Amino acid sequence: MSSHFENRRRALVRFVNGGIGLITAALAGLAGVAAAPRLGSAARRWRKAASIFDLPPNAPFAAVLAEHTSDGWLETSKQSVIYIDKQGDTYQALSATCSHLGCRVAWDETKTQYRCPCHGGVYDRTGRVVAGPPPAPLTRVNVRVNPQTSEIEVEL
Repeated sequence: MSSHFENRRRALVRFVNGGIGLITAALAGLAGVAAAPRLGSAARRWRKAASIFDLPPNAPFAAVLAEHTSDGWLETSKQSVIYIDKQGDTYQALSATCSHLGCRVAWDETKTQYRCPCHGGVYDRTGRVVAGPPPAPLTRVNVRVNPQTSEIEVEL
């Protein structure tokens, strides 16, 4: 008879331990979902960068685009600098981030080049590498003009 009670006791212990394990796993899963940052804004979207009337006639225009995101736990702010240049009837947009180490390039009007102050990278007006250590040209950004508002929009 003691064997019968011992088997029942083992079964009860296994049942309780299994239930506690399931509850613990469920709580750990919920905590992981609640604590993990959301992966929002991975999709690219069109954003207003400037008006066509903001652009100077013979030089690129530096547009600073700020984006703020909040997911309940974390609030972040990110700035992107884009150079918008009118060439004839079309517009070109280039990222102001150097392809070498990510420094911000600046437009040099006297030499009509983009120059990186960190390691001497030099790019021409179309973003191609002219001199220095950059391994690739400046990143092109899709650009369009909104016909209803005359605003220049970039896809970020």
